[in-house]
Amino acid sequence: MSYREILLKTIMFLAICNASVLLADSISTTVGQEFTISLDSNPTTGYEWILVSSLPSWLELVRHEYTPTNPGQIGGGGIDEWTFKATNTGSITLTFHYLRPWETGVQPLEIYEVQVIVQDGQEAQDLVSGNLIQFNDNGAWCWYQDERAVVDVVGGKLIIGSDASRFGVGGSSRNGNIEVVIFDLQTGLSQRFTLMKAGCDDHNAPAFLVRPDGKYLVVYAQHYDDSSRYRIYDGNSWTAEQKFDWNSIPGGTDFSTTYSNLFYLSAEDKVYNIVRCYARSPNLMVSIDLGDTWSYGGLLTEPDASIGYVNGYFKYWSNGIDRIDFVCTEHHPRDYNTSIYHGYIKNGQSFDSYGIMMDSDISDKFAAKPADFTLVFAANTVVQGMMMTRCWTIDLQSYEDGTIATIFKTRVNDNPFFPSNDPEHVFFYARFDGLDWTSTYLGKAGSKLYYSEQDYTGLGALHPNDPNTIYISTPFDPRDDTDLSVHEIFKGATDDHGATWTWTPITRNSVRDNLRPIVPAWDEDNTALLWWRGTYYTAQKFDAAVVGILDRPLETYGPMSYVDATFTNTTFSTGTPLVTTGPDADKGAADDQWHERTGFGNCGSVLTSAEICGENAPTLKTQVMVTETGTYDVWVNFWANPDFDWRIKAGLSADWMQLFRQMACKQVEVGGHDAAIVLTGSGNTFLYQAYLGRVQVSANDIFEVFVDDEAIQTGTEDTLIGDVARTWYDGVSYASVDVDKDNEELPIEFNLSQN
Repeated sequence: MSYREILLKTIMFLAICNASVLLADSISTTVGQEFTISLDSNPTTGYEWILVSSLPSWLELVRHEYTPTNPGQIGGGGIDEWTFKATNTGSITLTFHYLRPWETGVQPLEIYEVQVIVQDGQEAQDLVSGNLIQFNDNGAWCWYQDERAVVDVVGGKLIIGSDASRFGVGGSSRNGNIEVVIFDLQTGLSQRFTLMKAGCDDHNAPAFLVRPDGKYLVVYAQHYDDSSRYRIYDGNSWTAEQKFDWNSIPGGTDFSTTYSNLFYLSAEDKVYNIVRCYARSPNLMVSIDLGDTWSYGGLLTEPDASIGYVNGYFKYWSNGIDRIDFVCTEHHPRDYNTSIYHGYIKNGQSFDSYGIMMDSDISDKFAAKPADFTLVFAANTVVQGMMMTRCWTIDLQSYEDGTIATIFKTRVNDNPFFPSNDPEHVFFYARFDGLDWTSTYLGKAGSKLYYSEQDYTGLGALHPNDPNTIYISTPFDPRDDTDLSVHEIFKGATDDHGATWTWTPITRNSVRDNLRPIVPAWDEDNTALLWWRGTYYTAQKFDAAVVGILDRPLETYGPMSYVDATFTNTTFSTGTPLVTTGPDADKGAADDQWHERTGFGNCGSVLTSAEICGENAPTLKTQVMVTETGTYDVWVNFWANPDFDWRIKAGLSADWMQLFRQMACKQVEVGGHDAAIVLTGSGNTFLYQAYLGRVQVSANDIFEVFVDDEAIQTGTEDTLIGDVARTWYDGVSYASVDVDKDNEELPIEFNLSQN
């Protein structure tokens, strides 16, 4: 934008920095650009427009001129124009008075005020379509345990499991923690529990089941464990860990245990857990008391031969009534040119897609082989002139109309006899309509995620409640194959049963990878899309956070309102007045105090900490008043340079604050607020938002936001570090939330569907 002209109107609305100041309009421009303010004027009356505001050093008046509308017309008016140029980022309210200069003690005939916001002009990054929520500041998962997340529809909770790494938040104290977060869907607040401390490995992520009695069952195992471990949550606490020892099964086991997959079948009133164990193949645990106790349930498939690492990779889905479906490979794609097969379990027997029995009794150690089941997609299939090899399962789902869908990946144009160590991959969607399996090429999946796993990709997810929606994580835009450099999440929609797909981005211009999306079953109105974002070095080494968006169409949201953190509304958490160093334009000293740094942020300053060296400034409290009774979503706004690790610690309570790093948050986007605010600054800095939760507030009452720094180097427990881990606190945003209660159906009974 090289030039902008705005004719100011008399419509007035509240400013964001001072609720008592009225604005006529707002202008958003970029550094180095000129903009013009134009006002109707008639100097023949003796009135003229006077700029009464003092200009900051970064804003210069280029010219001021009057142009008559009809030259030569006696008494005719014209346009008064002020042209400005911004040399740096910042914001200011310019005030103009329409008056006769010689009159004293007389109020201006008109007053116009305009807020000017100058952005840096750099391209926005870390954009997300929807309200990005951080559920766990340190976590990742593999994809062969389910459900990794479940929705307790009756209790209004979202339960998410993951494994933590010492290379993330908390360092060694969190390393290998198998964790569960219980997120309250009404308040947006969460609790985090540690189930077990083991060696870090994303294969250790737990699986969950919401039992018919409302309690939560969790089962988990280490990568190469001797036991499956389990606990039960009663709404307040988890029971002590109990174990099912796989060495105790009839005849013992010849291989260690990995993965957990939990399913409840109401027709049998049994809970199944499927793990990899004996024969390096899937084995079953069975419980007739909702997971309180377990017994051995048999071998699901047996190998045609033990080749390489393990004998088949399985993804499961259950209708929660009488059937567990699965898709599988014969072996690991690293060791074998694998294909994709489908079958299901029912009444203690296994069948292929067409209902042909493969095993009359799955409770023993004799079973069909993976390749005995129905072929979904064969290795060496040629699609669009490209040969597909070494397939791997990703997700599986069945729908109410009887169709079954799966997502899988293949290597593309890789020599099947002399495979590459760094192959390219593509995604496929396949659908069974009761007669045939058909497959659709979805798009590029990129190369391997790290050096030693040739077939690890970003993966994808089917929507359990919508057969026409899928999600994939890919470093290539599926619309045109543009190389994105990082993995982004895309949403696919179909109106022809998966034959073609239309794609829209969920994440855009991300700085770090967005990997392994999942969608837990909820209902036809609501969707929880979850993934983890960060840096994935290996399955045992990562710096990632669990994030996601909740799509709830029955809720409507007002625009965000921004409230700047000032000495009027912000104190220390104890309530004592805020005392800072500054104000000045320099970095604050490492003195364990907050510093008011000018020249950045909204309303001309930000509160900073750890700009030079590590320090620990006191916790702050910002109070925000709302004028109308209602429910409000709340965010904290902080500045960050995406090249570094800037962060903020914040919450709606001093007792529960999360650490929000730039890498797990989204940038504030243009148009999201009810008035323009500063979104970009010099030095590659951007305004970010972190979701804190939901509050109920009465008219003219307040809610409180607690804010702190945490300049501890990521990957350590207590090493203070400055500069790259700094905090720049700017303010708070909030938005009204309304629920369409006429169409909202509250669940009153248990109804389980699992993918």
